Amino acid sequence: MRIAFATIFEYPHPGGLSTHVDILSQALRRRGHEIAFVTPRRISAPRLEFVARGGSMLLQPLGGDMGRIWAHRERLSILTGGLRRLAPDQIVIAEDALAAIAARRAGLRCLLTVHGYLTREALSRRGMREGSKGQRYFERLEREGYLSAQRIVTVDHRLKEHVTAMSGREDIRVQPNFIDMGWAEALPVHATARETLGLGGAPVVLCPRRLTPKNGVRVAVAAMEHLPEAVLVVVGDGPETEALKALAGQLGLVGRMRFEGAKPHAGMAVYYAAADAVAVPSVPVAGVEEATSISVLEGMASGRPVVASAIGGLRELITSGENGLLVPPDDPSALAAGLREALSPIGPNLGRSARDYVARHHSADAAAQAFEADLAALGGP
Repeated sequence: MRIAFATIFEYPHPGGLSTHVDILSQALRRRGHEIAFVTPRRISAPRLEFVARGGSMLLQPLGGDMGRIWAHRERLSILTGGLRRLAPDQIVIAEDALAAIAARRAGLRCLLTVHGYLTREALSRRGMREGSKGQRYFERLEREGYLSAQRIVTVDHRLKEHVTAMSGREDIRVQPNFIDMGWAEALPVHATARETLGLGGAPVVLCPRRLTPKNGVRVAVAAMEHLPEAVLVVVGDGPETEALKALAGQLGLVGRMRFEGAKPHAGMAVYYAAADAVAVPSVPVAGVEEATSISVLEGMASGRPVVASAIGGLRELITSGENGLLVPPDDPSALAAGLREALSPIGPNLGRSARDYVARHHSADAAAQAFEADLAALGGP
């Protein structure tokens, strides 16, 4: 099959959606399929920068979320034009609701993978107000996207319920996120990774997160006040970077904190290898909860004990006390207690169980086979 991954967002970029596309596209290639990637930037970077982004900056001061609406209309238009250039036998895997709309308008068969809550996430990170024109616009787009795809896959059951509630569709398959176990098998040796990163002898807690409110990195920083024996290494960037550094300073944690910035996916292996435990302290924001996090899966596949918030899709990955630990969200002392347990002698057992669980249930090759069946069911052009 000739398969085009399409999204209105940047690709590649730091984050779970981009990692999902990387892993799935590689697995589908191994199965003999021809893969392409279609994004607004790849189609027309000048139009994206000067028309979509430039127009958005000019319109946003007028209020009513006009800038955001303009930017998304332009991204949708650019993506639709790019998909219309594809051959009619091309199948689209849309990685967001707008990409599904673009595929339908281009007359192409489409499977939509739902990674999150388009409108709720816009409310949580873009400063839109509840009940605003922007919210109503995003809701219309989100619903249209769900109705545009021939097939839908969500990455957790809570998202499936969300899609059904918005669109009335129940023909939805849940495919939790997955990873390439070959990546985990090629991790550096623990001691070598620590030496490479210049880490001392203290236990290392890794927090591999974009620095956005819903990822709860501030909870991990605050938890270190209750865990004086450990060092926290944060890998990721985002709008909360400076605020988190300031919080670390206020709490007197600068000597036990490392903010490494964003790293390409290939560069994450050394961090997982150097870690003694992994923290994924996500918090609910504007109704948005973490899905089946790839960061959690990578931590588990690395054989590290993962301590995560008991929300959303994280509860579908971790059975607390068996293959990781779940703690209440937005509670630094609870996170610290969980990390202390993960760093205790039970940690290696949790890590081994986690690795076995991921190998059995979240293999990229098995997921690619399931996606391949979905695409075959779409029929011919």
